[in-house]
Amino acid sequence: MSTHNAIWKKTFFQVGNALRAMLRQSRLKQGFILLFIVIFEAFLLFLFRDGFRFLSAFGGAGVIITGRIFALFFLGLAWMLLLSSLVSSYATFFGSPEIPFLLVRPFSMQQIVLYSFIKATTLSSWAFFFIVLPFVGAYAWHQALHPLFILWTFLFSIPFLFLCSSLGALFVLMMVRWLPKPGKVRIFIMGSLVLGALFFLTMRSSPNDIDEMQFNLATIIPGMRLAVHPLSPGYWMSEGIMTLTRGHMQRGLLYLALLSASAATASIMVEQIGGKIFYAAWQRVRAAGPTRRKPIMFPKLLHIRKLLPADMAAIMAKDIRIFFRDPAQWTQALIFFGLLGLYFSNLRVFHYDQLPEQWRSAMTFLNVFAVSAVLSSLGARFIYPQLSYEGHSFWMLGLSPTSMPRIVAAKFLLAVITTSLVSLSLIFMATRMLDLETQIQQAALALIAAVCLAVCGLSTGLGAIFVNLDEHNPAAIVSSFGGTLNIVLCLCFMLAAILPFGTIFHIQQISLTTNPGIMRFLPLAYLWLILITLLATIPPLWLGYRSLMKRDF
Repeated sequence: MSTHNAIWKKTFFQVGNALRAMLRQSRLKQGFILLFIVIFEAFLLFLFRDGFRFLSAFGGAGVIITGRIFALFFLGLAWMLLLSSLVSSYATFFGSPEIPFLLVRPFSMQQIVLYSFIKATTLSSWAFFFIVLPFVGAYAWHQALHPLFILWTFLFSIPFLFLCSSLGALFVLMMVRWLPKPGKVRIFIMGSLVLGALFFLTMRSSPNDIDEMQFNLATIIPGMRLAVHPLSPGYWMSEGIMTLTRGHMQRGLLYLALLSASAATASIMVEQIGGKIFYAAWQRVRAAGPTRRKPIMFPKLLHIRKLLPADMAAIMAKDIRIFFRDPAQWTQALIFFGLLGLYFSNLRVFHYDQLPEQWRSAMTFLNVFAVSAVLSSLGARFIYPQLSYEGHSFWMLGLSPTSMPRIVAAKFLLAVITTSLVSLSLIFMATRMLDLETQIQQAALALIAAVCLAVCGLSTGLGAIFVNLDEHNPAAIVSSFGGTLNIVLCLCFMLAAILPFGTIFHIQQISLTTNPGIMRFLPLAYLWLILITLLATIPPLWLGYRSLMKRDF
């Protein structure tokens, strides 16, 4: 059997085992995931279609904007794929347990790098089609285009994915190989800054064939000039799809050939360059021992004993140290909240604060929804499996000078403090950036505080009810029946809490009269929020405590 056949046969068996493992999951989990996918895709489809209908109301300017929206859309996807490729490439090249197995087999370095690159591309781009398909479908529906329009999009997407992923893979391989060397850190940083500046200046310069209308649009819409630049892969993709849809086959196939040749060249560079530097980079990662640090991480955490009882303070300090010692945990939270903070801090850059009041009000509750969704995701990933992470060492907590209610209370209190500090800061910044009235600001802050309490209560309580001390795989703990039930209840609470407030303020803002009748329901909405927050927080914690007391550790 050839080496290529061996790799692909192994991949075939892995995919088959993964599919069989998916079919063995609970029906609740399968049904919830399928329902969420259908609702998510339908929501994006109608949202994009309404956006195109809104742009068509502007007449000729709307037609030009709609055509250029494609280039801007694929520019944003290119950056998203590049960032996703950086994470997945590092995990695939240097964190996968398959690499030591492949290195001792008769595979060349080029074959291992190419296999890992294709795997990283698949991992980083699987969500690409979930976003592209409703966008393309909405545009074809609105413009009454031929169904071949979707086929052209699929054909252009494949080289587009490989081109973006290859850039991220090359950056990761070279960074890991040369960045840690003493004396080359400054050279690498300075070279990256120079190349980035040259790229920015090149893409910023307006091409000679840009017309006056496009130039004016570029000054209004951020990123438009970069999206329509002839050297942008997003422009190749959008222009090629549009050209083929209009029936200009030669010009459209020329763009497809240009995109495919660029992707093939970048992939060959990954294979050749990676084959020469991968083994040295992999050895450098494996040989990197633990960095020198103090015997006790964050010694100032001991000061929390002045604020809390000693046993609860010790449990909280332990959890904080474990969290920051594992980069796989704190990097995920940093990426999620960092992206939200970057978006909220640039709201005025996009002039969102100058929109009408009803639009700013709707945007505020959408921001609350976004932060709440991130909180639900992080609650399922980090808070729910806290007790299960203790594993077979849980008996140490049982013999420690504390009680089971205080252990659960310490886990819950730490989760509430950390999530509320970050989420309240983000929502406060977003409301201040949008320059909203006081009532909406107070409602947004109250909503996110309630979501923090509910998510932490549900995750901690259900994590105690469905605690699994024999499982060492975090993904298996999160994807179990209890983890699925937790994320379902968190999302249901999020919708039940946000929709009443969003509806009341939206009706109040779009009302043509000054009759404040709808605002009489606002106290009822606050009462409803308090009631469901108490139901989502106290009963799960109580049931979790009762479940732990009945167990024999």
